[in-house]
This record gives sequence, C-alpha cells and structure tokens, in this order.
Amino acid sequence: MTRLTLRAFGPTQSAPNQTQALHAAFGAMAGLLFTQAALWGLGHLFGLADLGLLAHPLLMAPLGASAVLIYAVPSSPLAQPWSVVVGNTLAATLALMALQLGLPPMATLGLAVLASLIAMAWARCLHPPGGAVALATVLAAPAGIGASLIWLCLTVFAGSALLVAFGVAYHRTFDKPYPS
Repeated sequence: MTRLTLRAFGPTQSAPNQTQALHAAFGAMAGLLFTQAALWGLGHLFGLADLGLLAHPLLMAPLGASAVLIYAVPSSPLAQPWSVVVGNTLAATLALMALQLGLPPMATLGLAVLASLIAMAWARCLHPPGGAVALATVLAAPAGIGASLIWLCLTVFAGSALLVAFGVAYHRTFDKPYPS
C-alpha cells in the first residue's frame, strides 16, 4: 500500500478544542438525563406504569447519536430540530408499519431502513440516527399496535422533541446558535 492510501485510513478531522469537546459531552449527558426524567414524568402522568411501559428506560439508543449531533455539531443540517424530530419519528412510524407486514425479521429490518431513508430524503429531514431508530423499533417495539403507538409517541417523538428543546436552552445559555 502506498503512503497516500494508508493516510486515507487516518483521522480526517482536525484535533478538537478540548473546551468545546467537554461542552458538547456535558450537554449530551445533561440533555439525555433531562429527556429521560421528563419522559418518565410524562409516562406516570399518562398512567403508562399500569401498562408496564415504564419498566425500562424510555430512551432509545439512537437518541444518544442524536445527542452527539445536537450538542457537538449543532450547525449541521442533520442536527436541526426538523431533522431530529421528524426524521426519528418518520423512521419509527415506518418501522412499525413494516412490522405489520409479517415479513421475516431480516426483511423487516431492511425494509424499515429502506423506507425510512426514502421518507427522510423526501421530507428533507435526513437524520442518520433515524436509520438506527428504524432498526431499534423493529427490534424493540412492544407487541400490539396500541402499545406500539404509545411507545412511538412517548419514546421517539417526545424523546426527540425534549432532547431538541433542551439543546436549544443549553446552547442559548452559552450564547451558541441552535437551531441554525
């Protein structure tokens, strides 16, 4: 391999500003903690504990990736509120629809991501964690369409919206522009 080819596998980003990196990391942690606490409160307010939907954390793993975008690269088009909230919600909705088709699991996973990517591109809300939301929805959605719709509204839509709302407040506290 040539030296130029080997360099292509190295980091392409410049060294991070340590203060900015810590600011982003703390924001992501605080945003996720706020979102989980607010979702838990909303779940109790709406009586979801009786349905067993509050037995596990209400955050889904892809929201961690959304937090990285919101707090580390808030000026990215992929981190804007429309992209985060609509992208994640569209992905989960289409994944729930794919689950209703009764296809084999591998086909359902592929179809959910395919449909999500097409829909996010069409709606101009491309958000890479949306692909993970589609996968997580297929793998973790509660059984029954009623429970799945509650899960979609609380975990995905409200979780994304709360994470964005905290991001707006957090960035404004430090005079950083978000949304751009």
